[in-house]
Amino acid sequence: MAKNNNNKRNGVIELWGHEFKKAAEGLDRAEVVSFVTELIKKNEALLKRAEHLASLTKLAEKTIIDADNVAKQVQDEAEEQAKAEAKKILSGAEEQAQKIIEEKRAEALARANREAETIKAKAQQQAEIMLEERIREIQPELKDNAKTLYGELLNQLENLKKQVVTLEEELDHKLSQPPAETGKATVAAGKADNDFLELFRPVEEPGEEEPEWELEILPPIDLTQILDIINHLDSLPQVVRTELIPHMDKPTIMVFLRQPIELVDILLTLPQVANVTEEATGAEGKPRKAQIELPRQTVIQPSNN
Repeated sequence: MAKNNNNKRNGVIELWGHEFKKAAEGLDRAEVVSFVTELIKKNEALLKRAEHLASLTKLAEKTIIDADNVAKQVQDEAEEQAKAEAKKILSGAEEQAQKIIEEKRAEALARANREAETIKAKAQQQAEIMLEERIREIQPELKDNAKTLYGELLNQLENLKKQVVTLEEELDHKLSQPPAETGKATVAAGKADNDFLELFRPVEEPGEEEPEWELEILPPIDLTQILDIINHLDSLPQVVRTELIPHMDKPTIMVFLRQPIELVDILLTLPQVANVTEEATGAEGKPRKAQIELPRQTVIQPSNN
């Protein structure tokens, strides 16, 4: 309650720290004091309420601010979580996509391999067919060459037979001469025999004794290619001559040289030669030996006729 000051000064009355003028007929002092006191109480109550409302307002503002902060924090956390989830989803999608790509690539590779194998098989089959057709095409030519060679050999044998018959007739004639001429006939017969043997002896150059190489042709045999090899060897300046020994299973080419050469290296450059294998060097003075393999695609197949 406000304090009253009853001191009278210059016709004023001080109440609750405030000076009031004194009227001639004034109000009842006690009622005024009671009323004003009540007003003061109400004012104080209003002030307290206002302070309480202010506190509530501050609390509400703080709550709102905190709520905003919490909301922002929740939003940030939600964004971070959403980003993490999105990254996880993208990573999973990339892994799945990569897996699908690898699977498709493997399928494509397997399909390509299958197609390549199919194409390869077809090409191989076509090549075999073409090879068979080519063999059938060249068989008549090879047979003709073989027949020609065979005919030439027969002609040479026939000529040799004629020469033998002639020599025999001459020998019989000389042996039928009188005894006085027997010695001369014997000498003549000996000379005739020597002439006959000379027909089978190859022409030799001075100083030539035996071949430097024996080249054995492994089956299957191709007469055309063998003749090509002989012709090439005869064209070499280091080669004196060649001689073909016609064994049925493995024909042999004897090579006589003027000077040593690396014959294996030369043979390997020929298209008629598939491979050359030189045997280990034998005793000194013996010819060097090698085996020749001809290309398979020119093999003469047996005739069904």
